Parts: sequence; structure tokens; C-alpha cells
Amino acid sequence: MPAVSTQYPPGSDTPIEISFDGTVIKAERGMTIAAAMEAAVRHSFSRGLKGEPRGLFCGMGACQDCLVTVNGKASQRACMTSVQPGMTITRPEPRPDLMSADFDDLAETPAHIPILETDLLVVGAGPAGLCAAEAAASAGASVMLLDERSSAGGQFFKQPLTGTASRLLENDEQALSGADLVRAARDAGVTFLEGSTVWGAERRDASTPIIGCLGANGAFYCKPRMTVIATGAHERPTAIQGWTLPGVMTAGSAQTLLRSYGAVAGKRIVVAGNGPLNIQIAAELFKAGATIVALVEKAPAPWTRPVLALQLFAANPLLATKGIRQLEGLRKAGVPILWESDVVAASGADSVEEIAISGPGGRVTFAADTLLVGGNFTPSNELSRLLGCAHEVVNGNLVAICKSDGETSLPDVHVVGEAARFGGAHVAMAAGRLAGIAVARKLGLSATSTTWLEKKLSRHRGFQKALWALFAAGSSQATSDTHAAPDETILCRCEGVTFGALRELAQDSALDVATLKRLSRAGMGRCQSRYCGPSIAGIAKSLHRNDETRGFLAPQMPLRPVPLAALAVEKPEWGGHKRAVLPDRPPVKNTEPLQVSETSTLVIGGGIAGISTALFLAREGEDVTVVERSFPNSLASGGNAGSLHAQLLSFDHGARSEGGGAPAAQTLPLQRDSISLWASLQRELARDFEMKVTGGLMVAETDEHLRFLKEKVAVEQKAGIECRIVDQGELRQIEPALSRQFVGAAYCPQEGKINPLIATEHVLKAARGAGARIIDNCEVISITPVVGGFDVETNRGRIRAGRVVNAAGAFSARIGAMLGLDVPVFGAPLQMVVTEAAAPTISCLVAHADRHLTLKQAANGNFIIGGGWTAGLDPVFQHPRPLLSSLEGNLWVAQHVVPALRKLHVIRSWAAMNINIDGAPILGEHPDQPGFFNAVTSNGYTLGPIVGQLTAQLVLGRETGRALQPFSISRFKKGRS
Repeated sequence: MPAVSTQYPPGSDTPIEISFDGTVIKAERGMTIAAAMEAAVRHSFSRGLKGEPRGLFCGMGACQDCLVTVNGKASQRACMTSVQPGMTITRPEPRPDLMSADFDDLAETPAHIPILETDLLVVGAGPAGLCAAEAAASAGASVMLLDERSSAGGQFFKQPLTGTASRLLENDEQALSGADLVRAARDAGVTFLEGSTVWGAERRDASTPIIGCLGANGAFYCKPRMTVIATGAHERPTAIQGWTLPGVMTAGSAQTLLRSYGAVAGKRIVVAGNGPLNIQIAAELFKAGATIVALVEKAPAPWTRPVLALQLFAANPLLATKGIRQLEGLRKAGVPILWESDVVAASGADSVEEIAISGPGGRVTFAADTLLVGGNFTPSNELSRLLGCAHEVVNGNLVAICKSDGETSLPDVHVVGEAARFGGAHVAMAAGRLAGIAVARKLGLSATSTTWLEKKLSRHRGFQKALWALFAAGSSQATSDTHAAPDETILCRCEGVTFGALRELAQDSALDVATLKRLSRAGMGRCQSRYCGPSIAGIAKSLHRNDETRGFLAPQMPLRPVPLAALAVEKPEWGGHKRAVLPDRPPVKNTEPLQVSETSTLVIGGGIAGISTALFLAREGEDVTVVERSFPNSLASGGNAGSLHAQLLSFDHGARSEGGGAPAAQTLPLQRDSISLWASLQRELARDFEMKVTGGLMVAETDEHLRFLKEKVAVEQKAGIECRIVDQGELRQIEPALSRQFVGAAYCPQEGKINPLIATEHVLKAARGAGARIIDNCEVISITPVVGGFDVETNRGRIRAGRVVNAAGAFSARIGAMLGLDVPVFGAPLQMVVTEAAAPTISCLVAHADRHLTLKQAANGNFIIGGGWTAGLDPVFQHPRPLLSSLEGNLWVAQHVVPALRKLHVIRSWAAMNINIDGAPILGEHPDQPGFFNAVTSNGYTLGPIVGQLTAQLVLGRETGRALQPFSISRFKKGRS
């Protein structure tokens, strides 16, 4: 259950002692760890993925840069974790040793995850969220207000949490107004759930959404009748050289340190960026005793735009005068103010020492220990996107499409404040109150008139429009950073990927943002591309059209890293894969004409089966073209977990198997030989597929499981698979990290793992190099048999093909139907889960004799967890999405098998449309349609190369040397499996 908060006084002046890397540090009660480190003049207290020094950056829990180990618990956010007496803090290990006693479990596994029901859930306790909650509660609604911080107020109404901060803000109008608003919401009966993180959401069809949350007492779900998203915005600084150095942080982070904790970020500070907030922060820091080395502003000086300045004064003389006074105070203090200028680099050994600025007068440098970068606010819209609210592109950002009261395309979801569009606190409060009143009315409650609020909202928006017209960046500072940053500049803070690495990939092959992400790992880290996503898209030349399916990386659960154990709940088992209705996909919008009108062989589908087919055909001199609806490797092939299966899965044998298990058993020799073919291709192409044949284990925890495995091993051995039973002692020697409750296992030394994100790309390049044409964004609309072949109509034009290979994966049935053929292939959306990286712990591919699980540790240390757990389809965009119940069950099995996983966070999950047939592939020419070949398999990635090799041989009329009748579509003549 969540911890329901009560109002509490600010921290005592009596210091407490904490230990950091063995050094005792005195901290003030109420501080976070990050605030204590900054107060002790320690910018550097964390490490990046490669062991480089890191420190506080965003100050709001989004970037994950300030991770530390606290009392043996790894990867705790220093900016969100309050200090406690006697707390032991150490710098994090980039890859912690899970077998070490130095690390503890992060959470206990729950028996179940409770569900809280309410009329209204408001996510975000800033100005907009507080006003929405208070308005709805005053009308009689039951309201829960959830926020990740330990106290309400948000970024604008930050409340003092220490004695020092309380004295600093004693007469501060902004803080006092926030306290009044918090008090009003409490008095109206709002239930505050502070210190709670929203990590996921699910909406199935038109049902009430379920919101996944994590509080101090564990995970819980909220099931509201209505939802108001008031998650605010985050600053997304331009990536510059040195921006990962300790001492570089957002301006908002420094303001939080000061106003919430009374801590000053550094001694000699440069404040840079765009907008009036930087002026306020510089003034506040100067007043608190810091030396402001320079204030750097992208916009020209306001007096150079007199008309715009007068318009601002007319819109709100009080606020405009306040800003002028702050500027004048800085000028009188001798602070250099550099207009139409920007920061271009920060440098130093282990933290900031020097800062370079570029402006009209050229490049200048300042000696400083801290760089604050403010502006470029980006809506925190992960939750609204996850729920399926419609969004549009405005000035390069994706924003929710809302009415004035925040109502989105989903009537039960409102988005208000900065989460909708950046507009300041006064706009947020008016919009929030409108949303609360609208929600009350939808719930059948009486509410006050909103006419005055509409006028107030319009007035405040007018001021914001005038403000940002005045502060628009100068022409020399308005260009994108994507092409300006030097190649050695880090773009992705989480994974340490540089601009140069991404530019090279984009120039070579990656033409879309998703492919560039897969090949580089940029955007795959803990922050889920919050800071690097737009730069990745810019390099990939992705088009920001008026939808979120192109040019923007999709949000993935968990939206914030979550302790694996906190979500692990045991679920019932089932047999095989659960089939799903294939999504209705809108036609691909691409009018670019085809550069080819005729080809000998047309392959439909750019996954590993289709690309392998093209490779082997092109090597034989065949004129071959591949058409892919999206981009190559973007669906099942790019979304699988990378297991190389040589033995049967547990549900491919025995009572739960499809077709009695015979089709899967007949496929075993193909799986074995395809793994060998993968290894051959890796050698031939002289490219690293991150492929390792490490062996596979299927563990048994009862004697009954062991009997089942013995029967399975007998079938596998008969098919020529090297497989045997190992007892408990040998199992411990092979994998010491497995739970000690297992009595034995089936061990297959031929199994392994591969990185499908890069392996397919190397095969794709080889196919192109051999002469194959690969055409993306090309959807097949119809196929018509003609003399000598087929006329294939696509969204980009017609292609005459002598032969057609159906390698469309889960959508192969739809391709067959274009010719009136029944191709019995079904979709089975499956999910995968990824943890944070750890030191080498598991070497084998691990499965369970009676539960759905595949588990492996990737070369970079992440654990990849799968095993056939069912995913759903996004009700709006029809993309496969993980299901909350499947995440719970999958994680439970994983930690049940490898208990040390309880020491890690889950950082990402995803889903892909897998293929379900009867346990065996469908290969060869269709008997009722000469020239039409199927190359479809449900164990696609393992079998990909050999399916391509065999299909190429069949297309060319060559002998394969194999008995392929068991894989012919003719086996379904007696009825579908």
C-alpha cells in the first residue's frame, strides 16, 4: 500500500551524520543525499556506465545521473532519497557484483499488488495538479494526488524542507502561496500520496485505465474513473562538450537545492540558457552568497526589441517590472550579462573548471566550478502517450492535443500545466482548476462557473506569448545543435554514445530513429531518451510529422526504473503462446515512387528470414528485391530477446505442446544447423554479432519436472541434439547464481545468445553488398498472378515479379489471402524485460521446465527476461505493448530462478508481434500457386539464416539435401492446428 502523507515541519537545524565512501559528512535533516553532497561542496559523487565521474544533473529524478548505493541497495537516486542518521553511501559500481554480500535486495516480493480506486487520480502535485485536485475535491469527488517528491508544490511552489531553507524563504511570496495552495487541497479532503512514482499504465479497449505506482511501502495500482496528468516539464539542455561533468546541472536543479534545502550549488557559477527563469535563479543564488561569474542568454537584450518589451509590460506590468529589477540588481553587482550568447563547452579533470561561451564578440572562457543550463522545457508526456492520448508536433516537441480544460482525445484523461504545453505557473493553475471543475461535472457533481477562469487563462497565456516573443533566441542561437556538436561530444548520457558514432551509423544505413537507437543503444538507458531523443531523431533524419509514430521514441514501461522484486507476483501458467488478432494497421504514407518496376524475385518482409533469403539469392546472382512496410528489422526480428534455441521449449513438449509436439521436434535439426550457420556468417562477414554459444539450461525444481526433462532430452537426442541431464551438484558448478532449490536440469551445450539489434544489420549490409535491393516504407496492397509471375501493387507503385517469397512473419496470412491462399500463421504479441547492468552472473541461456521463462545476460551486463509472456495491443496505435500482469508474472519467475535479480532495477520493457504456427516453420512453394513461396517460422530468429538459405535454394530449383516435407504447407490440408 502507498504511504499516505501528513504535513510535517521542516527539518531541524541539528545536523545528522552520514558516511560517504568512508568519510563522515554532516547533513541537515530534510536534505536529500544530493543536497548534502552539494552542501559539502562535492559535485562528484556518482559514476557513469564507464566509471567516469558523475553528479547531480536534473535534480528531479529523470536523468538517473546521481545514482549511489545506500545501505547496500544499488542505484538509488541521490536527488530523491532523503538522508537518515547513520546512512552509509558509496559511489555506485557501473556493474555491481550480485553475488557479493555488499549488495542487498531492493524490495520484498509481494503476494499481490493492491488496487486503489478513486473518482480522480491527479499525477503531479505542482500548481496545475494542486488546483485540479482542490477543485474536484471541493465539488465532492474522491481525489488522490500523487507526486514523486516527498512534498507537494512542484518545481514552482517548492516548499522548504530544512531549517536553513525555511529561514531563506521566510517571507518569500512564491513559497507562501504554494503552502496556501497545498493547505487548501488538504482541507478539501484530497488524499496526498507523496513519494510515489508512476511507472506504468495500461488501458485495454475502452476500459478504465490502470496506473502502476511505487510508493515507500511497495507497488500499488490506481484505478481512477478520471485522470488528470499534471507531470510538468523538464529542462532538456543542448548537448555540449563536457555536459556530463559533475558541476554541470540544470538551472531548475540548482533552484531546488536552494529553495528546498538551503544548499548553494557551487561557489563560482555560470548561468546559461534561455528565458527569464535563469535571471531569477541567478538573482537568488547571488543573494544566497554565490559568485555569479556570468549570466548567458540566447535572446538579444530586451531593449533591442522595444515593441516586444512594451507588449510585455502591457500584458502584466507587475511581473515585467519584477524581471527588470532582477536584471538591474545583477548588473549593479557587476555580473557580466552576455546577450545573444550560448555555452559551447565545459571542461575540467573530474568536474567543471572552465566554461566556454560563444557570442557576437566571439568565444570567451570563464573559470568556474558550476554551470547551470536552463530553458528548452519539454513536456513530461510519457504517461499521456502510454495511455494513448493523441499528440501533435509543435515547434519540434510532441504535445498532447487538449481543450482549454485539458480534456484530451480520451474523455476520461485531462492533461494540464507544463505537461500539456509550457506556459508558466499561472497558466498551469488556471488550466488545472478548469480541469478539476470539468472532471467534477463528468462525475455528476455540481461545480462553479468557469467563465472567469477562461478569461484568466486567456490573460495569462497572452502574457506568456509576449514573454517568449521577447525572449526568442537570436538568429545566431536558434539553429539546432544536432549538426553543431563535435563528433566526440556525448549525445546519450546514459549509454555514453557520441554524436560521431551516431552520425556514422546514420550515414551508413540507419535512416529512422528506431533503427539508429537499436544499432547504437542511444536512448536505451535509464532515462529512456528524455535528453537525447530529439538529437537522435535529428541525426536519423526522421520526419516529425503530426503523429507520434515517426521521429519520436516510444515511452516504455517502467517510465522510471523500478526494483524488479517490487513487481514480481506469481501468476498461473498456461500452454504455449496465446494467439491474438492482428492489429488493423493504417496504410503507410509514402508517395516516393519506386526506383524498380521489375524483379526476378520479390521478398515481402524485411525481418531476418526475408533478409537472409535475399542474401543467399543475391549471392547466386539472382535479381532480388525486398519490400518492407516499415524499416528492416523493426518488428519481430528487432524486437526479440536474442535467444538461440537448440533444445525444445518446455511448452513444445508434452501435454501443453501444439500438434502433440511432433512439429517442434522435427524442427530441432534445423535449429541446431541454423545456430552453426549464424556462427559461419559471423566469421564470413568479419563482424561481431555478440553471439556466444554458452550452453542452455532448463531447470527442474521437482522430481516430476526432472522426469519431464528426461523424456524431452530423449526426443532431442534422437533428433541429433547434444543434450543431457545434469544433477544438482553439476548444476551448481555450471551456474552458481541459480536458486539452490533446483534438483537438476537439462543441459544443451549448443544453445546460446545473439544480439538481434546488430546481427540483422550486418546480414542486411551483406545482402545489399551482394546486390539485393532493400526498399523500406513500402507496403504490399495486392498481388495478382499474371503470365510469367505476379503484379504486386504497393503504396509506392507496381512491381512485376517472377516469383514472390512471403516472409511477412505474423502478417503472412494477410499476404497469402491476397492470392486467395490460406496461410495458417497467427500473431502472438510477446514481451521482454531488461534490467540494469550487473557484473557477469549468468553465462547460460536459462529456462524452466514448467514455467514460461528465457533468461540471459547480455554482453553489456543487462539481463534480458522473456519466455513467451503475452503482450497486448495499444488500443490507439495498435502497437504491441507489455501487459501489467505479464510483467508481474515474468519477473516473478525470473527472480524465483535467479534470486540475485532482486538486487536490480527493471529499466525497460518492450513487446513485439511474434509468430505462432504449430511449432514448425512453413517453407517452400505453395502447391496451389506456382511461384509463390512461404518462408515463415515461429522460432524466427534462431531459424532465420537457415530459412533464408533453404528458401533461396528452393526458389532457384536447387536440391536442399533435406527432407522438407514436414515443413510444407500441405501438412495443414487436414485442418488447421
